[in-house]
Amino acid sequence: MFAFFSHLLKTPQLTGAVAPSSRHLASAMVRAIGEVRHVVELGAGTGPVTKELRRRLPNASLVAVELQPRLARQLRSRFLGLDVREDLANEVLDGLAYPEPEAVAVVSSLPFRSLPQDMREVTTASIEQFLRRIPGSKLVQFTYQPRPPFQASADFRWHKTCSVWRNAPPAGVWVLQSLATG
Repeated sequence: MFAFFSHLLKTPQLTGAVAPSSRHLASAMVRAIGEVRHVVELGAGTGPVTKELRRRLPNASLVAVELQPRLARQLRSRFLGLDVREDLANEVLDGLAYPEPEAVAVVSSLPFRSLPQDMREVTTASIEQFLRRIPGSKLVQFTYQPRPPFQASADFRWHKTCSVWRNAPPAGVWVLQSLATG
């Protein structure tokens, strides 16, 4: 909890939350994924979604992306053997390749509404390109607002899966998929 609040005070525009995600939100996000063999978690933070991913999808490969060095170190020590990438989400997504043509779930806790505009645009473009490159893949994202987390390109659609009231603040879980493969 200390690491979360320290990060919030230093870089509020990159945190976008007043508290770590609840186990109820983490569970709802993992349910929205379904069964997959590969998961990329963007903005892993202190690890509440990571914990649920490891618990519910123990055989899936998991890449956790966390830009903040202190939080990345904490993830490495808390989840032994976890592939933690301490880099920008777009850099990791642009460099990922999977040998099998299987769908990948991208799970994100990135605060799109509070990110600087240039970072938001680059990140959303990389997410869409990743989803186009690997057919059947999807983005699972939460937001505190009653609308989609960001404006997607015309060849994608958002679908709200649920609202999670047992989170501070309450959040909606959204899934983004390509119209060509969704």
